[in-house]
Amino acid sequence: MRAEIAAAVAVVLLSIGAVRQFEDAAPGAAETNANPPRLAAAAPGRLSDVYAGFVDEVRVPAARDQQFYVTAAVNNAPAPFLVDTGAGFVALRESDARAAGIHTAWTDFSHPVRTANGETRAALVYVDAIEIGPLRVENVKAFVLADDQLGINLLGMSFLSRLDSVEARGGELVLRG
Repeated sequence: MRAEIAAAVAVVLLSIGAVRQFEDAAPGAAETNANPPRLAAAAPGRLSDVYAGFVDEVRVPAARDQQFYVTAAVNNAPAPFLVDTGAGFVALRESDARAAGIHTAWTDFSHPVRTANGETRAALVYVDAIEIGPLRVENVKAFVLADDQLGINLLGMSFLSRLDSVEARGGELVLRG
């Protein structure tokens, strides 16, 4: 019971600090500020149900083929992705991995994977960070595949499952962090 009371007090103190920080912004900012301050001290996703206005969110419209495409920063290097909830891991084209500072040797390609082009081998890596707008996930498990084996990078569940929610509705994909 004491732990629950302490947690409730911490939530109240964090929210008061965030409201004061927001109100202390430049005059008129409360009406025009499209990006309210983040609760840096709070654990990710903990306050999302109570303070929905503070949740980071990205909305991705469906493309003509009804798929969802995003440009994400992989270790700060932009790369195109197809959002693929059927992919267990993020899959990177070797050229995009290199641009992001991820280097592999031919001996790293030891993991068998199935792609639309058939079975091939991939290199298992950990990406320091993948960012889409305000959403950032660190230490993401990913496979690197030869460019001729992967037409576009896949944003799979090793990234998506670490978000608060992923929801398709009304012709758009809503990613919340």
